[in-house]
Amino acid sequence: MSLAATNYLIINLSCLLCAAILYFHTGNDLAGSLEIHLFKLLLIIFGLYLINDSLWELAASSLLPIPYQVRSVLNAIGISCQPVICYVWFLFAEVRLKRRNLRSRWFFPVTSAPMFFSVILILSSPRTSLIFYSNPAADYHGPLYGLVMGLDFIYLILVTISAISESIHTKSRSAKKGYFTMITFVLFPFVAGVLDSIIPNTPAMAPSILSALLLFFVNVQEMQINTDALTGLNNRRRSDQILEEYIEKVTPSDGFYLFMIDVNCFKLINDRYGHMEGDRALQTIAASLMDAAAKYPLFLSRWGGDEFLILCPRQAAEPVDAFRKFLQKEVADSARNKDLPYDLSISVGYALCTSSQVTPADLTREADQFLYKEKRLAHQTR
Repeated sequence: MSLAATNYLIINLSCLLCAAILYFHTGNDLAGSLEIHLFKLLLIIFGLYLINDSLWELAASSLLPIPYQVRSVLNAIGISCQPVICYVWFLFAEVRLKRRNLRSRWFFPVTSAPMFFSVILILSSPRTSLIFYSNPAADYHGPLYGLVMGLDFIYLILVTISAISESIHTKSRSAKKGYFTMITFVLFPFVAGVLDSIIPNTPAMAPSILSALLLFFVNVQEMQINTDALTGLNNRRRSDQILEEYIEKVTPSDGFYLFMIDVNCFKLINDRYGHMEGDRALQTIAASLMDAAAKYPLFLSRWGGDEFLILCPRQAAEPVDAFRKFLQKEVADSARNKDLPYDLSISVGYALCTSSQVTPADLTREADQFLYKEKRLAHQTR
C-alpha cells in the first residue's frame, strides 16, 4: 500500500473515531430534542461517508480485489453523502435559529429538491458519467461535478446569510459567537471542495467537516455552562450565582424584585400537542421575555422545566402589579403573533428583597408561594 493511501485511511479512521466520540457525548443538554436528533443524524451520515470512503480507497489501492465498477458505486455513495450532510446541517440551523418557515407546507418539498436532484445525478453517474467517471486506473470528475458542489453550497450559504442576519440583530456576545460558529461550517468544506476540485481524491473533505462539527460542539458546550440550550436564556446555575450577587449588594433603599414565572397548563400542551410543541411554547415565552428585557433592565433565566426567573431593580418594576400584567401581556401577544394552536399564558409570583441578610432560598420560596396562589386562581378561572 502506498504512503498516500496509508495517510488517507489514517485520516478517515481518525475522523471516524472523533465522530463516534462526539455522537456518544451529545446529550439532551446540548440543545432541544429536534436539534439533538439532527446533530446526531449529521454524525451518522458523516460516519457512513467515512466508512464508504475508506472502502473506496482500499479498492482504488487494489487492497480489496473488487472490479472498478464496484469501486465506482462506492464513489457514488460517498459523494452523495455530501449533499445530504449539507441539507441536514441546513435543517439543523433552521431549527436552531427558530425559523418560522419550518412549519410551512412548502418548506420541505422546496428546500430538499436540490439535495434530491444532486443525489439522483450522483447515483446515476456510474452509468451517465455526469458527476464522475471511472476506469481501471482511477476516478475522475465529470462535466456536472461543479454543479453538484454548487447545489451543496446553496444550503451552506443560506445558513451563513441567516446566521449573519441574526448576529446583527442580537446584542448577546454568546449568541454572536454561536452564529459565527455556524458560519465557519461553510468555510472549512468550501476550502476542501476547492482543493478537491483542483486535486481530485485529496482527503480534505472529511477533516473539514469534522472540524466544523467539532468547533460547533465545543462552542455549544461552552455556552451550556451558563446558558439553557432550549431557550437561550441563562440557566439555573447562572441565576443562582447572579441572585447571590444581587442579595450581597442590596440595600434598603435600593432593593430588587425576584419574579417567578410558570406556564399555565403546560402539561396539557405536552400531552395534547407533543413535547416538540411544548418546547416551542417555552421558546415563545423566552422570546417574549427577551423582548421585555429590551425595555426593562432584567436578568432572565430558565429556572427549570416550565419555570422562569427574573431579577429586576425595584424602581424599574414598580408598580409591581402593572409590571406583572405587562409580562403576561408580552407572552400572550407573542403567542398570538406566532399563531399557536392553544392559549399560552403565565402566572407570575414575586418577592421583594431589601436586605442582604435574606438567603436565596428564602427569597425564591416567598416568590414561589405567591406563584402557587396565582396558579391556583388561574386554574379556577378556566
